[in-house]
Amino acid sequence: MALAHYRTVLFLLLLFFLFGQGSVRAAEIDWFVTNTTDDDGRPIWTDANVFSCSDRIYTMVSVSDLRETTHTLIVDWIDPNGRQREHTVHNFRYFGNPASIWAWLTLHPPRGAIALRIFNPSVGMREFIGIWTVRITINNQFLGRAKFEVLC
Repeated sequence: MALAHYRTVLFLLLLFFLFGQGSVRAAEIDWFVTNTTDDDGRPIWTDANVFSCSDRIYTMVSVSDLRETTHTLIVDWIDPNGRQREHTVHNFRYFGNPASIWAWLTLHPPRGAIALRIFNPSVGMREFIGIWTVRITINNQFLGRAKFEVLC
């Protein structure tokens, strides 16, 4: 929990300099990785960082006190071999109220492996097993990364 608090404070300082110039308010951005959602399908925080090959893995980004203009959120999902598997770009307009944006990663086995996965869930998924990295960027400013593990 101390690391998450440190990360949030570091983000706030960074964003104050990026978005707070000429403004009294400092931007606040927090984010996390999870595989759990509430009853409405909205990602919720858990302390888990090991996920299954069949999980949908989310990153949830919460923002407030940004300038009231259009912003760009980029989420990059990097596999255990260092290959970028997903690149999500989300342009959003901030209107002054706290907002949450999320992106997700779903791993799909190659064709022909689906039937065999009944007997062995890792068939066709070997390249996905290991430590992944998710990188978060807003307005071309790197905010940070989180590591998580995928096991089958």
